[in-house]
Amino acid sequence: MDLVFFKDAMVHLIKISRIIRTDRGAALLVGVGGSGKQSLTRLAAYIGGYKTFQIQLSRSYSFKDLLEDLKVLYKTAGEQGKGVVFLITDNEIKDEGFLEYINNVLSSGEVSNLFARDEIDEINTNLIPVMKREFPRRPPTPENLYDYFLSRARKNLHIVLCFSPVGEKFRSRALKFPGLFSGCTMDWFSRWPKDALIEVAEHFVGSFDIICSKDTKKQVVQTMGVLQDFVAESCLEYFERFRRSTHVTPKSYLSFINGYKSIYNEQKKSLNQLADRMNTGLQKLLEASESVAQLSVELEAKEKELVVANAEAEEVLKEVTTKAQAAEKVKASVQVVKDRAQKVADVISAEKVVAEGKLEAAKPALEQAERALQTIKSADIATVRKLNNPPHLIMRIMDCVLLLFQRRVNLSALDKDRPGPKPSWGESLKMMSQTGFLQLLQNFPRDSINGETVELMQPYFSMEDYNFETAKKVCGNVAGLCSWTQAMASFFAVNKEVLPLKANLVIQEGKYQKASEELGEANAKLEEKEKEVAAVRAIFEEAMAKKQTLQDDADTCVRKMKAASALIEGLSGEKTRWTEQCKEFKAQIQRLAHCPS
Repeated sequence: MDLVFFKDAMVHLIKISRIIRTDRGAALLVGVGGSGKQSLTRLAAYIGGYKTFQIQLSRSYSFKDLLEDLKVLYKTAGEQGKGVVFLITDNEIKDEGFLEYINNVLSSGEVSNLFARDEIDEINTNLIPVMKREFPRRPPTPENLYDYFLSRARKNLHIVLCFSPVGEKFRSRALKFPGLFSGCTMDWFSRWPKDALIEVAEHFVGSFDIICSKDTKKQVVQTMGVLQDFVAESCLEYFERFRRSTHVTPKSYLSFINGYKSIYNEQKKSLNQLADRMNTGLQKLLEASESVAQLSVELEAKEKELVVANAEAEEVLKEVTTKAQAAEKVKASVQVVKDRAQKVADVISAEKVVAEGKLEAAKPALEQAERALQTIKSADIATVRKLNNPPHLIMRIMDCVLLLFQRRVNLSALDKDRPGPKPSWGESLKMMSQTGFLQLLQNFPRDSINGETVELMQPYFSMEDYNFETAKKVCGNVAGLCSWTQAMASFFAVNKEVLPLKANLVIQEGKYQKASEELGEANAKLEEKEKEVAAVRAIFEEAMAKKQTLQDDADTCVRKMKAASALIEGLSGEKTRWTEQCKEFKAQIQRLAHCPS
């Protein structure tokens, strides 16, 4: 609690303390609102070591709730033996009937039928040892115990009524409930004297931040007390003149002090905001002037840096141009090599197409011959080797095979039975006896066939029975060799035209390989030159970016200088007015609390 202990307050505090420290002491405090009745009562209860109890009003609070509160108070005071102050104000008397119970408590000390029988028995049981200690010779009968409980409750329960004399309620209550007045010690709270008013104002305003001198602040405090006392005197004069009561309460005085503080804060805040705006404007003008000077220095430095950056960019540009020209020359030479290699590649491609086209014509016969070879098994060759007197056609076919493999064939001896040379069957048996004979046939190097071999084979081919059908009848699966020898001869007829092309292809491919190597070297050289150009170009771009950054910064400085200069020129006339206005606002803040003597 925030209290000011002026003389009258101390007197009332002592009175209340003496009343409630007396057994069965009750007080009736009469005074207008805000005079300190409740605060002093609470303080007096605290000094006496008593608990303060006050009704907690609500919309549903009724007589039943009041009786429950009284039960709690009686049990605290009578059963527990603790001192308790029951504080009642005008606002807590929701119904005038509440005062009937309070009147009974003050008059007789008892409220009829407050406790039920079982509650009384419980209270009596709890009080037996207490009463025996205090009154050993008194028998613990229910009547004696309950009388002891009531006397103890009246002794420790102190009722303090805080009423206002304003209006008809106070007079009406005096007539209806005389026990409220006869059972209480009355203490009238008269209006606060001028000294008390000044002390209260000093307490609440003394620590309040007022921009003024100590003498001015003291005058403000005294003026508050004088004004309140003057209003109180005016109320008395009004009553004497018009017989109508008006009251100015301490509560209104406190509201007046708080209102003064609130209005002062609002006015000071408003003037401070206006002064801050003026100061902000002046500060901005000052900052603009300083910025213009600083920007001028920065602009001069950036212009020097820009000149250096331009020179660096020009040097780098020259180097970039030189490197780029060198790279273009290398690129042109690379293109020449590339064109030459492409020309060779085109020749190779054209000759490959011609050769493949010619070989394609012999491809069916070759495939047929290979299929015929695949029909021959190792067992078939072994069977032919075992023949003592093989068919003449088989021997001739094997002679053709020997010719293709360029083995020795006796062409000078003529055959007695057939026109033509005598078969070299012995050489044929040696060849067939070799391991992997069929594999040799399948992997036969066709390009090794020459014109002489084919010419030697022609007499064999010209015989009527040298064909696949006859060979199939005579030789079985070995007849595939007949088709194979014929296919090899047909292949030579085509391959003799392709062989020059193949030889030329080998030469051209060698040229292409050499051109490719030259192209690779040229490309590597070009790549190296391009890397040099890229590195120099990166340096150039970095120099240009630096130059552009400096140019942008310089342009920004110029724009800021123009804006600041325009602001200074436009507000040059306002600077003086703002300065004077700021001083005026500060003077007004000083005059807020000024009171003429």
